[in-house]
Amino acid sequence: MSDEIKQLEYAISEIMEIADGFGLDYYPMRYEICPADIIYTFGAYGMPTRFSHWSFGKTFNKMKNAVRLRPEQNL
Repeated sequence: MSDEIKQLEYAISEIMEIADGFGLDYYPMRYEICPADIIYTFGAYGMPTRFSHWSFGKTFNKMKNAVRLRPEQNL
């Protein structure tokens, strides 16, 4: 096993120990090591960069439906 993998495993265990110390309840994490090209692809096509938070999409959808369902109130 490479030194980098060992360092990552150590960092993960430290993070989990700190989270447990704060009493946080979290889902098990899954990590994948992948080439930079894959990360660039996700950045370009798979991740919304202009949305500051997932709730942006929720708010957008609510506003869109309000206009579509009640056009008389949106004059």
